[in-house]
Amino acid sequence: MRSDLARYAASEGRAVTWAFTLRMIFLMPGFQFVLARRIQDRLYRLPIVGRAMGRIWWWWTCRSFGAEIAIAASIGQGLYVPHPYGIVIGECAMGDGVTILQNVTIGKRSRAAGGIPIIGDGVYLAAGAVIVGDVTIGPNASIGANAVVLSDIPAGATAVGAPAKPMGKTATAKPLSNAVI
Repeated sequence: MRSDLARYAASEGRAVTWAFTLRMIFLMPGFQFVLARRIQDRLYRLPIVGRAMGRIWWWWTCRSFGAEIAIAASIGQGLYVPHPYGIVIGECAMGDGVTILQNVTIGKRSRAAGGIPIIGDGVYLAAGAVIVGDVTIGPNASIGANAVVLSDIPAGATAVGAPAKPMGKTATAKPLSNAVI
């Protein structure tokens, strides 16, 4: 939760204070969504009743936010979700410092398909981006609005279109986790 708070503070160019923390917890739906996911992870690890409580919490989170992060998804630290609406994240492996905007979809192509999407550190996923299948998005890559990623995207690249194609590669990309968004 500390790294998530730090990420939200960096997006506003502020320090993490008690007042900031309380504002995030009580007034910011994006942070509330991320916090709900972190609570779900903790509940799921409780002995005996954890799996049931985790699934109930997951259901409540889906209903409350109109967005979903699958229990099987592996989410890194410093997740930034400013608008937690219409997001569907299935089984995937996500690195640290990832930004996800509204209406993003991440998951397998089908139940029978092998492999899951792997999202690197500092990746930026613009509104409506779709990442499906056994693909890898390299660290600090950016996926454009409404792009459909069906193949690997190299580190530092910006991918746009349907299907998404890298438009360029930045050799010295700055991690978004340290940038003001």
